[in-house]
Amino acid sequence: MARKARKKGGPRYKRVALSLPKRLYYVLNGIAMGDERKLNRLIKGILEDKLMESTVAELELYLGRGEEEEEVEEESPQG
Repeated sequence: MARKARKKGGPRYKRVALSLPKRLYYVLNGIAMGDERKLNRLIKGILEDKLMESTVAELELYLGRGEEEEEVEEESPQG
């Protein structure tokens, strides 16, 4: 009789740190009425909705934008 494989232990989801502009954070925090759990649920919902509507090609465009912004930051003189 074949044995079942053991499931890998640990959390089911990966934890991700997200940086938001202050203005956007305050707006979302206001919608969540200052409750951190509601804020996290709101952000998770927004991301899930956006991902469900997006194609892989559209998501790859975000990667291109990030690389372009990094190049512009490197080229601009810091003074």
